[in-house]
Amino acid sequence: MMRILVVSTNTLLRPMPVLPVGAGMVYSALTAAGFSTRFLDLAFVAEPLQALREELRVTGADLICLSVRNIDNQVIQQPESYFAFIQEVMQVCRTCSSAKVMLGGAAMLVMPLELVQELGADYGIKGSGGEAEAVRLAREIEQEKAPETGTVRNADPAYHPVYSRIPPKSLFAPQYFIPNPRIKKASMGYQASRGCSRHCIYCSEGYMNSGACRIPAEQFSEDMKILETDYQVHNITFVDGVFNHEVEETVEFCRLIGRTSPSLEWSCALTPAHVTEDLIRSLKETGCRFVDIGADSGSRQMLRRMGKQFTPEQLVELGRLLEQYQLPYSVSLLFGGPGENEETVQETVQRVNQMNPVYILASQGIRVYPHTALYNIALQEQVIHPSDNLLFPAYYQSKDYSADLLTDALSASRHIYKDMLMNSIGGRT
Repeated sequence: MMRILVVSTNTLLRPMPVLPVGAGMVYSALTAAGFSTRFLDLAFVAEPLQALREELRVTGADLICLSVRNIDNQVIQQPESYFAFIQEVMQVCRTCSSAKVMLGGAAMLVMPLELVQELGADYGIKGSGGEAEAVRLAREIEQEKAPETGTVRNADPAYHPVYSRIPPKSLFAPQYFIPNPRIKKASMGYQASRGCSRHCIYCSEGYMNSGACRIPAEQFSEDMKILETDYQVHNITFVDGVFNHEVEETVEFCRLIGRTSPSLEWSCALTPAHVTEDLIRSLKETGCRFVDIGADSGSRQMLRRMGKQFTPEQLVELGRLLEQYQLPYSVSLLFGGPGENEETVQETVQRVNQMNPVYILASQGIRVYPHTALYNIALQEQVIHPSDNLLFPAYYQSKDYSADLLTDALSASRHIYKDMLMNSIGGRT
């Protein structure tokens, strides 16, 4: 029987530790498939590299599955790369074990081939649904039918009835379940759909237009029972990039939540593109307690250039409906995209003045990833060069934008704006 070690490499604990559900699902899938599987989470370990060395010594693994969540913090003002630590993890795997190494996780959505090549991994899996693909690849390795070294497989986003299941709570450290009163959203994340139907210029999923796949109703119901009985969790955050891909389908899913878990409280991210009063009423009636609006901008020109599929009027209307149904919400903005200038910044601030969010998160400059529309724009404008290694952060910022423009515009703001580190950057109450 092949021995497999699944490692969650994320060690970030602020602003809140993120439960490695994806890595846990890979562990559970491989275990269900009959492999001898162990799980190592480096998040709460004092000496993570030493813990990995010891685990490799004990396990004697034939295959190591590394889950990589973040490459860097995506903050242009205080850039911080995590790639060096991932390289150290990979070095430990190579020096302490002869096992094959498979890469997965959220980072593989944005730079799959680049990560596999730079780290020298044997295989990689890109996309949601990696748990089923990990089983397939592990079986091929066991049967000595493994693909060529350096191969990256695209995962099928469809939910597998056996492998796409919530792992047992006992797999995770108890620190993940300590509530943080400063955070509006629940620490327990749950993905109810995979893929994305949006076309945001900075996102590889939107660029490839992979579409969205919702979890089957029966599987969702069973998962909610596990959360309530095993995890004893009654408050979750749907971590889907967009919760409301289509109005009618989302309303029906809300009704499923109400039937399955009438006491569940939850939060989600909404796009203003697909919103009706019936949808917002359904959110409220089935336990939604907080909404993130990933607006990016309030400028008509910038929304078009950023690939957003809604208008400024739809953004304000979503805010109005949420306020009508007493659902608190936040607004996330991205300043400095292609064509951003003094006029568009002021337009965004004035538009958001018509809303009443609990808080506003404002990023300045946009992280450039390959396989995106923004990558092509950055090349054309010579912000980056084709030979640049984007595993190390590069940012796009319009030549007509500066932080001073935002500071000046915020003098007319009704709200306080915060950066991604939750520091105030201007505005007033």
